[in-house]
Order: sequence, then C-alpha cells, then structure tokens
Amino acid sequence: MPRNKKIIAFLSSILLLMLTVSCGRDVYMPFMNNEAARGIDFSRDPVTITYLTIGDKPSNGMTEKAIERLNRILTKRLNAKLDIYFIGWSDYLSNYKSVLESDEIELDLVGTSADWLSAWQLAINGSFMPLSEDMLRNYCGITFTNVTAAEWQSCSYQGNIYFIPENEYTQWTNHGFAYRKDIASRAGLDEVSSFDDMDRYFEYVTRFRPEMIPWDISEGNTNTAIGYIMSNSSYAPIYELSAYGIWGEYADNKGKIVSPYYVGNELVEYARLMKKWNDIGVWREDLSLAEDNDAAFYRGGTSVVQDHTENYYKSISPQMKIAMPETELGFFWFGKESGNLMKISNLHGAMAVSRKSKNPERALMVYDLLRNNEECYRLLRYGIEGVQYELTEDGLMEKPSGYNEDDQGIVTNFWWGRRDEFEIPDSFFSWDEYYALTNSYDHIAKKYPWDGVPFSTPMINSEVERIAAVFDRYMPLISTGKYEEEPEVIVEQFREDLMKAGIERVTGQLQRIYNSQ
Repeated sequence: MPRNKKIIAFLSSILLLMLTVSCGRDVYMPFMNNEAARGIDFSRDPVTITYLTIGDKPSNGMTEKAIERLNRILTKRLNAKLDIYFIGWSDYLSNYKSVLESDEIELDLVGTSADWLSAWQLAINGSFMPLSEDMLRNYCGITFTNVTAAEWQSCSYQGNIYFIPENEYTQWTNHGFAYRKDIASRAGLDEVSSFDDMDRYFEYVTRFRPEMIPWDISEGNTNTAIGYIMSNSSYAPIYELSAYGIWGEYADNKGKIVSPYYVGNELVEYARLMKKWNDIGVWREDLSLAEDNDAAFYRGGTSVVQDHTENYYKSISPQMKIAMPETELGFFWFGKESGNLMKISNLHGAMAVSRKSKNPERALMVYDLLRNNEECYRLLRYGIEGVQYELTEDGLMEKPSGYNEDDQGIVTNFWWGRRDEFEIPDSFFSWDEYYALTNSYDHIAKKYPWDGVPFSTPMINSEVERIAAVFDRYMPLISTGKYEEEPEVIVEQFREDLMKAGIERVTGQLQRIYNSQ
C-alpha cells in the first residue's frame, strides 16, 4: 500500500475510534441534532406518549420501575415520558377494536398487525393517522432510512403511509405440533413429518397411554385447518384479510385467487380427520372440562402442544428439559410434508400512530429512540440489567440468582419495532436446535407474496366480516369433529352458507384487485 494511503487509513481509524469512544452505543445522537429535536421546548412539562400493546397488565410493579428508568432518558432527550396501555388477552381483538374506536381513551403509539390485529381494516376505518414521508423523515429519521422504498409502499394506502414495519427482525411464527419423540418411537415413527404421522401418533396415545389426554383443547383449534391445507397443497393464504387464510393462490396456479374452504377436497379431508380424532378420544368429550394443556404436557398429562416455531424453541423445548429432562421433543411444522412454507409479512408486527394522538410528532420521535437506542431498547424489551436479566461472558442473557418471574418479571410486549442487532440471545433457549431448523427453513421458505397488494377496501372489509362470521360458526365445530353429520355434509352446509354470505362475489373482487397490480 502506498505511504499516503496508509496515512489516510490510519487517520480514518483514529477518527472512527474517537467517534466510537465519544458516542458509545448511542446511535441516536445524529438525529438529536436535527431541526425537530432542537425545536423541543424543555421548559414545559414532559409530554406523555401512550403506547398500546396486547397483553395482560402486570401487577407486580416491576414494569413501572423499568419504564421509570426509561423515562429518565426520554425526558432528558425528548422531554417526553412513555405510558403503556394494555389490552388483555381475553377477547383481545374485540377489545382492541373498541379501544381504538373510542374517543374517550387517549393513545399515541399503537402496536398492530395486518394478519392478527386487523391493521388494514382499522386504518381504512380511520383508526390510524396517515403519515407522510416528510413527517417520518423529520421525526422518525433513523427508522425511515432503514426501511426500503418497497417496504414503505407495502405500508401505504391511497398514497399515505399508515404503518412502520418491523422489518429488521427475523422470526418464524409458522405453527405446528410439539410432540414427544419417545412416544413417536413406540408408535413406529422416527419422526412426525405429516398429518398421517400425527394421526398414527394420536392413535398410539389413545390406545396405550390411558393416563394421557392426547390433546387437551378447550375449543376448536382452528390453526390446524390452514395447517392441514398448507401441508397437503401449495396454498399461499392472504392473512391480512382473515386469520383463517380464507383466500389465496396455489403455487401451481399462480395468479388465480381461490378459497380452499369453498372449493376443493382438502377441507373435506380435514373434517374427516378431525371427526376421527374426536371419535377416538384425542380430546375430551366435553371440551368445557379442559385444563391447561401446556402445563399438563410438562408433567406428562398430554402428548402435544400446538404452537409456533419461536415458542417451541424459546419456551416449550427449554421448559420440558427442566420438567422432564429425559424426554426428547420433536416439532412437526405445518407444511413440512409438502415443503410449503411462507415467510411472515412485514406487517406481522408494526407500529401505527393513533388518529387521536395529540402529539404525533413527539410520538414518532419516541418510537425512533426506542427502536434505535440500545439502552432504551433494552429497558423496554428486557427491563433493568441486574434485576430482570444479567449478561454472561459470551453475551447471552440469563436470569439473576433467585429470580422469580411472578415477582420480578416485566411485561411491555414491544413486538412492533424489534431489531436483530439489539436482541440479546437468552441462554435458556434451545439455540442449536432452533438454528438447525431455521437454516432448513431458509432453503425452502417463500417470500410472503401479498405485501403491498391493496386487497383491503371498505367494501371488501365489510363483506369479509360477514364471511368470517360464517367461519366463526362452523370452523370450531369442524376443527373438533363436534358435529353429528358426515364430514361431507357439514362442509357442504358450510359452503352453502359461505355462498349466501357472498364469498363468490368477494373472490371476484379480490381477483380484479390482483389483476390490476
């Protein structure tokens, strides 16, 4: 290397070192120098920014202590404080919509999702504030630059941006069954890789493990319906229209919008299998008597847990290693037998600004700080170091000695702005198993095909509600086999009611929207 280039390289490294020492982990300082930040009036009382999330409100006082420490930073930087408004898990979607429609509850930042919190319907109905690029660039500058133009487009409706996507966080929320490998082996299975294998597994449990309730569900677990359809086909559902995945396309007939619930044989086969599982006693005859299936699984009272990949490796597998260390688990993910796997939408987790916000600019500035400042991020996500967590020498997170979740845990459920860069791996999780599986996912998973397609319109949303109401009547019955008719008959009745509710008309409307792209 020529001498002058060596000098330049040396000076550059010294400058980088100086910047690192002066700024440390504070990546937010560049934003603090912009005009918006300089315009904050620190002589006035701090502005309270209310953040809505889904989860049961904690009662041990520890969340408030973590937020109090976070608010010291927010007050110093932005003359703002954060307050959390919780929507409890019981009937959460109905209550979530009611709170957003209410004029009596003041909100600023709203955690939302296109596929499980009806984000588009709520945006079109006026629950969220439209955000311009200039507004985001000025008040949410770091986040704005880390979201691509295509991603912003997928967050837009009629030229306005309504959501900030959680685009910097990798997660797998595809569902499946956690099962016991020792039972599978006795059933003659090396692993459970299909619904036929799952059927064989349950048959063994019902015959030879009378002390177990194979799957102690309390109501129709309708996730298995779309799981069965995807496992036995190349179907790619449109989740933002309904969690049921009512409409979508098949990979071997791309561009054709269909509903496998309305046409085809997969739903009949699913109904037949669920009827069989009900008849052989996979779940209780009286579902109202069901107990906590997960808790029973850890003490050997049930044989499966139905959940998604993240929870399997971060909760179910680690907890079983403590409860029954000699028991090895497996995970059958829906779609495995057909290799049908989709990545999640960019809007599986997203942040919106409430239409009722009195301080939308400050709310965006607070969000930008929470998402991009590591100290704030850790306080919101994990709590106070030394109280809620400690770091090991290799950078993993573990609980302090004597830690008790009920007494010392926090709940903030910040699922709307996570970043891989700031996440702390938990030493409790089964990371080797997790990465072994997700590496295999990467080879087959398809990009979610519907981001940015404007399927949600006021007319379609109102009609989808009527169609979803038909699903709400039939699918819990079909998914538990709790009906007297033959499977073909109950499916035929279901489809007749779907036709009356207008499913053919909506399918045609969706096709026209898709064709116009």
